[in-house]
Amino acid sequence: MILRLFIVLQVFIFSSAVLKADWQPQTSGTTENLYSSYFINANTGWVVGANGKILFTSNGGSSWSTQSSATTQTLFDVKFTSAANGFIIGSLNTFLKTTNGGVNWVSLGVVNMTSTNDLDFADNNTGYVCGADGDVSRTTNGGVNWTKFDISTSDLFVIKVFNASTVIAAGVGGSVYKTTNSGANWVQQITGTNNFISSMVFADNNNGYFTTLGLFEEVKRTTNGGLNWTAVTSPGNTAGLNGLSILNSSTVYGAGPEGKIRRTTNSGTTWETQPSGDTTSYLRGITMVDANIGFVVGNNGRILKTVNGGIGIQQISTTIPVDFELKQNYPNPFNPVTNINFSIPKAGNVTLKVFDISGRETAALFSGRLSAGSYNYDFDASGLASGIYFYTLQSESFIQTKKMVLVK
Repeated sequence: MILRLFIVLQVFIFSSAVLKADWQPQTSGTTENLYSSYFINANTGWVVGANGKILFTSNGGSSWSTQSSATTQTLFDVKFTSAANGFIIGSLNTFLKTTNGGVNWVSLGVVNMTSTNDLDFADNNTGYVCGADGDVSRTTNGGVNWTKFDISTSDLFVIKVFNASTVIAAGVGGSVYKTTNSGANWVQQITGTNNFISSMVFADNNNGYFTTLGLFEEVKRTTNGGLNWTAVTSPGNTAGLNGLSILNSSTVYGAGPEGKIRRTTNSGTTWETQPSGDTTSYLRGITMVDANIGFVVGNNGRILKTVNGGIGIQQISTTIPVDFELKQNYPNPFNPVTNINFSIPKAGNVTLKVFDISGRETAALFSGRLSAGSYNYDFDASGLASGIYFYTLQSESFIQTKKMVLVK
């Protein structure tokens, strides 16, 4: 009787749908453009952006506090080598350092460079920055002193440090340079592109990817430490990607214009577009802490978070089931994430929604066409209050509802 009444409520009660994409917006407390993030674990991280903005979270992005940078320069990148020691690079040779987790940031600056765009560190002392006019500078004492190398005539925007002596720098015109002797010599790599390289990531010393900004989304891959680069399938048709994050040699995430978030799990052979709930934001940086937890930052203070790798509905079996089935969520009660499994015996349009006890729709988890098989959805209810909820699976010929309890 209760189930029948609930189904009637679904049909007749006006509902205000709240779309829960697989990447959830966080409250950043700022409208400044955000450029980069760095997390030392799933809870503790920093985000930097325009006007000297530094944001800090210790609870996985549930709340953000501002750390004083004592500058109004645009901050491009942030790296930490430990929970205490961190570094930030910004416009006009801005270089900031903390030795207490960002409680205090000290401005040191980088001498002898026209401008600085990116940084990376091998340890608390040895690091590199790159910038305009093909310049790279190295420090061996945590940024107190710098040695400059003029390696190219092209502006450099990306630097990747493997260890104290092995470094790759990249930038305008598809230029990539590598040193294996702490900058004494730099060898230009073969990339096969003339586009501006906006991001570069490596899973290990050999396997890496870079992406470019241009007329389309271009990603290239190396399996020999950057000696050669080959094109992989284009992730999409926006004007390139701004940032990449890598989990292993085959799994890479990208973020870019128009709220686009891409993922490949087969080294770029195919890419999926993940729902960000946003088709207008200019996304700049992406950081995957692990296979589930990730953050994206962008213009106007935009921060997105995923707790399920952005996957949403994932097919866990292609075996054709005998009938439709919606299983009980697990765990139940839960806080705040629970697993929902279901099976469909034939291809068709499917919706998966969540309702509160009054019948009001609180989450539209999925709506689209699926092939026959078994599926999983990790539902994040962090935005909902404690209480009793119902989740409903519906197709053209089937509807089933089950109860779940959120306890915070």
